[in-house]
Amino acid sequence: MSMVVVGVGSNLGAREASIRCAEVLLGARHGIEVREVSAIYETEPLGPSQPQYLNAAFRLETTLSAPELLRVLLRTERRLGRHRAPAKRWGPRSIDLDLLWDQRGPHDSPELTIPHPELENRGFALAPLLDVAPELDEVFAPSLLQLGGRPPVWGREATVHVAPSPEGLEIDVESDTLVDACALCVGRMPSPGRPWSTRHVTIQPGAQQFVIALRDLFRTGFSVHRATISHCSKSQWALEFHGVNMGIPFDANVRLRTTLGDQREIHAQLSLAVTPA
Repeated sequence: MSMVVVGVGSNLGAREASIRCAEVLLGARHGIEVREVSAIYETEPLGPSQPQYLNAAFRLETTLSAPELLRVLLRTERRLGRHRAPAKRWGPRSIDLDLLWDQRGPHDSPELTIPHPELENRGFALAPLLDVAPELDEVFAPSLLQLGGRPPVWGREATVHVAPSPEGLEIDVESDTLVDACALCVGRMPSPGRPWSTRHVTIQPGAQQFVIALRDLFRTGFSVHRATISHCSKSQWALEFHGVNMGIPFDANVRLRTTLGDQREIHAQLSLAVTPA
């Protein structure tokens, strides 16, 4: 197993939920273990005017080669609604996964350069990198200091409490937006031994529409483990539900209650009970 560091960023939709979902999807892959996750930083975007980013880093232990890991990262981006377009290099994105550092040494090919060629010019990548790989301080800390030091840590991280039961689960979330609250409300671990898949759904924005979409998916035999919202506007949400096709339709009793939170803007409580149809 070798240590690598992957940088992650998101500035569209449910940003924190996308970062958390990327962590789970990578950790579910054979040959990858997520050992540590950095603090989350909120940073200004590069390029044209667009929403602010949330940035973090994952420390992975992997048996995959660098090119193999790159293919996994790109596939994970696609699962989370990211479609890379070379002509829009600096545009907004639901998720961005970059291989920043590899313990095995440099790599240079047309598809991949390690360390990331712009690493020492990007404080939003250096700060989370050093969070999870402090042994690299001597190499990269001077560059981070020259860039002005660490960006501000994002101070609005959601709180999520999950209580599973044989019938389903109860999830309690406090978040700053309804978008993040809905996406974070679905958080069961994956079923072992079954391949992950993704279902894409577009709905009118709102908690009740989210519940209906969730219920409808269970009725198709799809067991939802994670949800992200890669795009949201006043007229629609673009949802990605991540899970496995169990092949058995379920009747799902889904309830989602939202009120004002004590520490965050939204307090959401999701109750989910499933029985074979």
